[in-house]
Amino acid sequence: MVVRTFVALELSRPLKEGILDIARVMKARGVRAGWARASTLHLTLKFLGDVEEDALPDVFDGVARAADHVAPFSFESRTLGAFPSPRRARVLWVGVDAPQELWDLAQAVDDELAGLGFPREKRTFRPHVTLGRVRDPRDGGPVEELLRTLEAPCETVEAREIFTMRSELKPGGAIHETLAMARLGGGRADVEAR
Repeated sequence: MVVRTFVALELSRPLKEGILDIARVMKARGVRAGWARASTLHLTLKFLGDVEEDALPDVFDGVARAADHVAPFSFESRTLGAFPSPRRARVLWVGVDAPQELWDLAQAVDDELAGLGFPREKRTFRPHVTLGRVRDPRDGGPVEELLRTLEAPCETVEAREIFTMRSELKPGGAIHETLAMARLGGGRADVEAR
């Protein structure tokens, strides 16, 4: 059996609430998108895709080794944006001010998992939280104007753990579940999948 897997940092409740408030405003102003839910808001460090279930313990160990090398740190949400651009928005996001520790952690995860055969990231790491996916970029509504005028929620998040997550795609949207957790700066605690 395969498990759709990614590695991420959790967000604080105030940041999640602020992101959901932005989504509500954009939706009310006519932006048609598949909006994130509180349970799916996170900062992804690496998306692994489908992983064989018997390979997961090695992934957990690799993520724990990466976490060992980075002390707990904090980051702040600061900006709103879109990929590939506000004019041709496909993915709406909230960006974060990334301290060096966040860059180091993303690199350590990439390095450890490359050693297990997972392809290295080809794109430059751009720390962000996905707010929504525009259904038709040709009909994005007032995205460009809203990204210029709305303010991103400004919240500080204390990163103390890193999570290996399962993402199960359902008709009503993805369901995310924690598979394992590793403490930054050392120490690992496994969490059973439900």
